[in-house]
Amino acid sequence: MDPLKRFEEEHQHGLRELERLERAALALANTEGSVEHHIATAREVADFLSTDVKQHNENEERALFALLTDDLPWAPFVEEHERLRDLESELHDALDSADPVNKVPPVAHALIDLLRSHIAREDEMLFPMSREFLGPDGLADVARRLGEMET
Repeated sequence: MDPLKRFEEEHQHGLRELERLERAALALANTEGSVEHHIATAREVADFLSTDVKQHNENEERALFALLTDDLPWAPFVEEHERLRDLESELHDALDSADPVNKVPPVAHALIDLLRSHIAREDEMLFPMSREFLGPDGLADVARRLGEMET
């Protein structure tokens, strides 16, 4: 499979999870519905972020970014991965706090905004530039690296 298409498909899954988190955070902020249900949804998405999204970001860094030169703007994406990890931790802390109803929404919205923007810029800018820069042989190397990381 084309590794950049794989990353884009993983992005689509992540965006669907962000929609769930956003609905839960908005409901908590507006005190709508079952608080327990919204906290449970936020916790499920937080767990997804700290496992699947974390692995996805590490895969991008080790399999793709490692092959890119300074001619391509990949460094800001690594910085954003670090900020996302910090926000994931903050979200878990907010969920575990004595007042998740008030603490979860602002952290969730910051995380949602950053990750949506990050995904859009990777899909629309970085991946097309990477595809052109790496060519078929370079993309095959990215796919090989991904395969090695999964075994």
